Amino acid sequence: MYTKLRNINKSSFNKQLALPLTFKSIKNRDNFIISKCNQSAISLIENTEFWLGNKKINTIPAALIFGPAGCGKTHLSNIFMDTNKSFFLSSLKSHDLDLIKKGTNFIIDNLVPSSNYPSKLVLHFLNQVTYKQGSILFLSRYSAFEMDWGLDDLNSRIRSLLACEIKLPDDMLLYTFLIKYSNDKKLILNDNQCLYILERLERNFESIIKFINALDILLLETKKKVSYKSIQYIFDTLNKN
Repeated sequence: MYTKLRNINKSSFNKQLALPLTFKSIKNRDNFIISKCNQSAISLIENTEFWLGNKKINTIPAALIFGPAGCGKTHLSNIFMDTNKSFFLSSLKSHDLDLIKKGTNFIIDNLVPSSNYPSKLVLHFLNQVTYKQGSILFLSRYSAFEMDWGLDDLNSRIRSLLACEIKLPDDMLLYTFLIKYSNDKKLILNDNQCLYILERLERNFESIIKFINALDILLLETKKKVSYKSIQYIFDTLNKN
């Protein structure tokens, strides 16, 4: 079943197409597209004084950004790393405690109670980072209240963090990203082709990237321009895989 895009009109198209369309695949602040669904999250990243080392505002120097896969959490973590040298961890092991030095920053990806994040180790790690005046940016698909760590102390600490939810991209954000990313690949899509693609893709950036990359390879091999035939061929191919 296709998703009908209702929140885009032709005047919006014209405004979006007037934007500078140079777009690099590198995930940094310059190519982060702000929309209602992520505005508070980028504000959290850009105003770290509210949660880094400010005990009057936040006794634990950590924050949580949560939202579904493909909503832009990794992009935001890259922006954080650009201004705050950090270790990026996708799981937590006992030897990771050796990384903790005074003022060290960490990004903990895909936080969820699991074998990758044992409750006692997470609590100990959080305590040590706090003691050493470091910081942690937690990324998760789940809110703090959706996670049960089996330890009252850890549940309390995680739930007391400054937290921000990112929702799935809205129509205009998806459209703008599609235009920018396809332009980076030197692919020219018209308004109707953009709608045709977006109505048939999952509502996340990864789906757009995967689709445009496949379309780019096809057009390079066939030495042809974008057409509905080539677009549909990619949909048929991806659906088979």
